[in-house]
Amino acid sequence: MKKILTALVTLVTLSTALNADLLRVEAGVGSWSQTPSGFMEYKDGSDNSGRDTSNENRYDNIYAWAYVKHFIPFVPNLRVEYSSLESDGKGSGTLSGFEIPVGSNFPTTLTFDQLEVIPYYNLLDNTFWVTVDVGIAIKFVDYQATGRLETDLGGLITVGDEVYNESGSFIAPLPYVRLRGQIPFTDIGLESRIKYAALDGSSFTDLIVKVDYTLDFIPIIQPGIELGYKYVDIDAEVEDGDTTSTIKLKFAGIFAGLMLRF
Repeated sequence: MKKILTALVTLVTLSTALNADLLRVEAGVGSWSQTPSGFMEYKDGSDNSGRDTSNENRYDNIYAWAYVKHFIPFVPNLRVEYSSLESDGKGSGTLSGFEIPVGSNFPTTLTFDQLEVIPYYNLLDNTFWVTVDVGIAIKFVDYQATGRLETDLGGLITVGDEVYNESGSFIAPLPYVRLRGQIPFTDIGLESRIKYAALDGSSFTDLIVKVDYTLDFIPIIQPGIELGYKYVDIDAEVEDGDTTSTIKLKFAGIFAGLMLRF
C-alpha cells in the first residue's frame, strides 16, 4: 500500500509542475466487493502437503490506481494499480508434527497483495470519443496462506495451533489493453481494461468493465465517480524455495470509487 501511495503522490506532484495541456493525470480509489472461489494446493520439502478450498465468502477490499499521460515522444506513459485479494476456506492435508485425522478440515486464510506497474502507449486519445491504450502490466504479487487447527470442546469450536504459514511472491508480465468510449456531448465514459497471459500451463486473467461520470465543468481538478465489475482468474504453479504451490482461484464482484482528473 505504501508503494501505491508514493506513486500517487508523485503523479499528483508532476501534474502541478507542468502545464495541463502537456500532461494529463488521473487517479482513483474505491472498494471492490469480491467473492472468491476455487482452491490452492501446496507441498514443501518436509513432506507437508495441503489443500485450501475457498468458503466463497464475500470481502470488501480497497483498490487504487493512477496514470500519467505525457508529451515526450516514444517514451511510454505510466499507470500504477493496487488491489488485494482475500479468501477464507477449509484446509486438509498431511502436516508434520500434528496429528490430523484423515478427512478432517481446519480453517484457513489466503491473501494476495498486487502492485502493478503498466508502461503503455496511447494509440487513440479521445479520437471521435474513442481511446485505445496498449502496454505491458508488470504484476508484483505477494501471497500468504495460513491454517489453524480446530478443537471441539463440547460443541464449542475453538481455533488453536497454527499448522502452516506459507508465503511467497511472483512477478507476472501481462499484455494490457484499455478501451474507452466517451458518450458524445456528455461527461459519461464507458471503459474496459483487460490483462491476460498464458505460459507453461499457467494463466492469469484480470478484466474490468466500468462506467464513470466526471464533473468536467469544474476547473483544474475535476472529481468523478466510477462503478463497474472486476474479474480475476489465477491458474498458476509457483515454486518458492522448497515449496510448490498450485493456485486455481477466481475473484469477482462489483466495485465503486471516486476519481480525480488533473
